[in-house]
Amino acid sequence: MWKELGKFGMGPPSGGGGQQPGRGGQRSPLGRNPVLWIVVIGAILIYTQMDGSGSLFGPVDQGHVSRMAVAPDQITGDFSLVDHTGTPRSDEDFHGAHSLIYFGFTWCPDVCPSAMLVMVQVIEDLKLQDRAVQPIFITVDPQRDTVEKLANYVAQLPGLIGLTGSEEQVAQALQSFGITWRSQAAGPTDTNYLVDHTALFYLMGPEGAFIQHYVPTQGPTQIALEIEREFTG
Repeated sequence: MWKELGKFGMGPPSGGGGQQPGRGGQRSPLGRNPVLWIVVIGAILIYTQMDGSGSLFGPVDQGHVSRMAVAPDQITGDFSLVDHTGTPRSDEDFHGAHSLIYFGFTWCPDVCPSAMLVMVQVIEDLKLQDRAVQPIFITVDPQRDTVEKLANYVAQLPGLIGLTGSEEQVAQALQSFGITWRSQAAGPTDTNYLVDHTALFYLMGPEGAFIQHYVPTQGPTQIALEIEREFTG
């Protein structure tokens, strides 16, 4: 299992890392380490490929996070953010090539890590067909997803560019893509919360126009095939 994960630049978890309060006052060793979550979810994805369920416990219903909030022709894809190196980035910086964008947050315990593993495999499959697609992660949680946090997150996923910014900048970006999100934070001092959000991949064209969206549970093979069709017409 870990040999398969090696192509993602990841190995078995070594333990340690920050911890996050869990239910009943217990602390989870994985709670504040998104890298370990990515590895664990990746292992589950590999384990469950044979039955096609995408889940160790059977099919997952993600209907509540897999709907677009606006019509495709209303997606402008405009943004002015900062990447994981602290460099200002706008949507125009990515014109000239296709990009595959996912919207999530590094503290996400399940949906985002599994989506990241799907994205990595999609990009690898497309590379085998000589198709260059830039993977991008835009946070829906700018309060906690700092430049430093994103740098650590994307370092585990080859070629991924992470984007964050001020709350206003991120809100503008998400609105331009028609992404819905809602923080479950109990108040301004709460740092242990989840964020409900649209969980989709967006394929953007070389001129920055929206082409198509994909649901992570479609799986990497199906998504890569559909993107390949966009290249070949």
